[in-house]
Amino acid sequence: MPNAQIHFFRDGIHTHLVLPTTVVLKNIPALKEHLQDCPWVRFGWGDFKYYGASQQTFISAMRALFLPSTAVIAVLGINSIRDQISATNRIYSIDSNQTIEEALAGFVASYFKQRSQGQLTQVREKPNGEVFFKARGIYMLTNTCNNWTSRGLRIAGLRCLPLLNFFPGQVEKSVRRNGYLPLL
Repeated sequence: MPNAQIHFFRDGIHTHLVLPTTVVLKNIPALKEHLQDCPWVRFGWGDFKYYGASQQTFISAMRALFLPSTAVIAVLGINSIRDQISATNRIYSIDSNQTIEEALAGFVASYFKQRSQGQLTQVREKPNGEVFFKARGIYMLTNTCNNWTSRGLRIAGLRCLPLLNFFPGQVEKSVRRNGYLPLL
């Protein structure tokens, strides 16, 4: 099988997984209208009230961490990985293959709460086109976006400890320990 790539994004306190759109649409065809022919799709998972909200206050962050709550999954179509590089985020390209991509897309798909016939429930959209959907799972201090991303990276074959990766820096260190460096 030819080599392929997936990506890990760290943006401040949040982490994301990026997969090829073609693989994602095989698992989640309902996303087609949101991806507008983008070759890549970025996913994040987080607290329903905090993640993607127009106002993210210190109080809402503390509620998210200390009061278990429902979750959302964020979806953002990306045209160019390199165009996403900025002063506030780091991006890592991770070697992959079709089997890994499909397993990771299945992992992501399993977190979408789907209604009958695979319909998704959209809960908000940001001006940049990032769309948030109802998700499975309970968000809390011991089950954050960083644990979620780390579980995905483990499926992708990286050595990491999802239960211990609470903070974005811990996930990033796991990626680096597996031999990957950020794109410049």
